[in-house]
Amino acid sequence: MEWRDYLMRQFDQVGQVLGKILSDLLGLKSQGKVNDGIEIVNQVLKENLDLDIQKLLNIQLDDFINTLKTEKGFTNESLDKLADILTIIAENRQNKDKKMLYERCLIIYEYLEKTENVYSVDRKWKIEQIKNML
Repeated sequence: MEWRDYLMRQFDQVGQVLGKILSDLLGLKSQGKVNDGIEIVNQVLKENLDLDIQKLLNIQLDDFINTLKTEKGFTNESLDKLADILTIIAENRQNKDKKMLYERCLIIYEYLEKTENVYSVDRKWKIEQIKNML
């Protein structure tokens, strides 16, 4: 019972951290300062989840979801937030990371599309937009 409570708190913490990052990043995006936010994202991810953008890019595509769920405690909700964060970052990149970020976003959104019980028009639109970018 205690172990389950601990895991639930860990899952909640991941969601809260990602929610805060997403909120801050959206605020910076509206001000045209996304590049400033990328360093903040990296720092917060590293401090709270022992992750950063480069570590995310280094995870093999075929093991991406499993690694995030089992090793980092991501829930479907936190995966969705992560995909939104990575999409914003990808929109503001001009190098090879852009494609790799979009690939990971697509993997997350398609995973959620298959596993969620609720159909999301917004998610479907995001999938199509990312496919067009790739």
